[in-house]
Amino acid sequence: MHEIQPALTPGVDPATLKMPPYFLYLVLFVCSAPFLLSLFGISFASTGTSFDLREAADWPKHQQLDAFFYRLSGAFTHTLLEWTAFCAAIFTVALAFSHYFMSKDYTTPVIGAALFLAGCMDAFHTLAADRLIEAVADNRNLIPFTWAICRIFNAIILIGGVSLLLARKPTSGQANLKFLGLVFLISATVAYAIIHYCAVSNTLPQTQFPDNFITRPYDVVPLVLFAFAGLVLFPYFYKRQPSVFAHALVIAMIPEVVVELHMAFGSSALFDHNFNIAHFLKIFAYVVPFCGLLVDYIHTYRAKEEESAERAKTQIALQSYTEELQRSNDDLDKFAHIASHDLKAPLRGIDHLATWIEEDKEDQEALAEHIPLMHQRISRMEKLLDDLLAYSSIGKAEKSFDKVEILPLVKQIFEMSSPPLHYKLVLNGHIEPFITELVPLQTILRNLLGNAIKHRNKDDGCTTVTVQELDHFIEIIVADDGPGIDPQFHDKIFEVFQTLEPRDEVEGSGIGLALVKRTIESQGGQIEVKSILGQGTQMIVHWKIDRAANDESTAEQANAQ
Repeated sequence: MHEIQPALTPGVDPATLKMPPYFLYLVLFVCSAPFLLSLFGISFASTGTSFDLREAADWPKHQQLDAFFYRLSGAFTHTLLEWTAFCAAIFTVALAFSHYFMSKDYTTPVIGAALFLAGCMDAFHTLAADRLIEAVADNRNLIPFTWAICRIFNAIILIGGVSLLLARKPTSGQANLKFLGLVFLISATVAYAIIHYCAVSNTLPQTQFPDNFITRPYDVVPLVLFAFAGLVLFPYFYKRQPSVFAHALVIAMIPEVVVELHMAFGSSALFDHNFNIAHFLKIFAYVVPFCGLLVDYIHTYRAKEEESAERAKTQIALQSYTEELQRSNDDLDKFAHIASHDLKAPLRGIDHLATWIEEDKEDQEALAEHIPLMHQRISRMEKLLDDLLAYSSIGKAEKSFDKVEILPLVKQIFEMSSPPLHYKLVLNGHIEPFITELVPLQTILRNLLGNAIKHRNKDDGCTTVTVQELDHFIEIIVADDGPGIDPQFHDKIFEVFQTLEPRDEVEGSGIGLALVKRTIESQGGQIEVKSILGQGTQMIVHWKIDRAANDESTAEQANAQ
């Protein structure tokens, strides 16, 4: 026997792969209800009212017709019950194949096809009893004998289907379906041949013994087979290949066994009390695996939905990563191109100065001019390297959160930026202390205030910092009264190594605002510039904060007080 791995439904906990307990209780209730009702004198028999054909000859035609209908009520009930069971089998096999095409679980079409074959056997049996297919045997023998044959066939086909699943090594889906189709055709042909042979036989074995304890001995065989399936084979199958459908199949053996108990030990005539109960419970026995298949289908459908949702999230994340990688590659290309120029420029300048110093080493006046310029370019080189390191490290450092009072922090950083004596700082707005990453916030404030001071066009100028609290952001506006920026350069100023003035006139690496922009965006915020040439500049920062963390901090303070 081939080793088969459990066919778990995707995305479902194995512990949940069974029908809910209340479903088992419902099955037990339905199976026991007819017997309990019979104890109170309720009869489910459908024996028609008998009449004398010779007397009926003088009756009006419509009265004769009504009398025949009443006389045939048992046959009508039998046909209705059998075809309801057949319809349940059709629904089961349709849902089984739908489930298979979605989950690729080979279990469901095999069991579904077995149930459908059982239903087909019932349909052939009913057609023969109603003389809709050729039949010569007496219905008093044909119906009970073909019933017993059908029940034995039903039990064998179910046991055979499950045994096939346990013994056959799973192959490709197409090969599975071809094999299943072949088995189905052979079984359907055998089922029809059996019923046809019974229908055209002039004599059939006696199957009903009303005076015996076992009134229908032939039904003992399916009783034993269904009991074996429910107690041994199907629980083993569920253990090997757990699914809701397999669990429902185990439960379905309860009504199957009860059906045979009613027939083997109760029914003594066509359409009597136990006969009709057995036919009703047979319908229920088909409905139980259908319910299990339906629950299994729902589980699989939900799992597929969750899988699709996860796949969509993954695709969105992958697209975001791809876009981020593309942006990083573009930045890297631009960075490499500009850096090769900007890093070489100070070196070339130092090399030229070294040559001049060597040539003019006797000229003290030339030395006094060239050596400070060399130190300046060496310092620029160091500043470039430091800023490059800071730019490349954004988002990589371990996060550390602190409580920040924004306006005192702005004032402290402004004073550390060495502004001219008469250069002023004006602070507007009021915000309660909030929790955020202090180091990145200090970085952007230091760069923005430093730029405002560095690019001033008068020593008695002014920088105004205005703060206000928005929904999930702190808005910080750093406004100066300097020379302003032409709108055509508003995007350019945030690029690496970009300066709007010659490097020798304004000391800087050209990385400051690029560092600011990348730092803010790494925190989930954004920055924009508003400026007109000659009318000053506004740098507007939306600094994202964790509202939940701040609310929690506020609550802790309130409790402490």
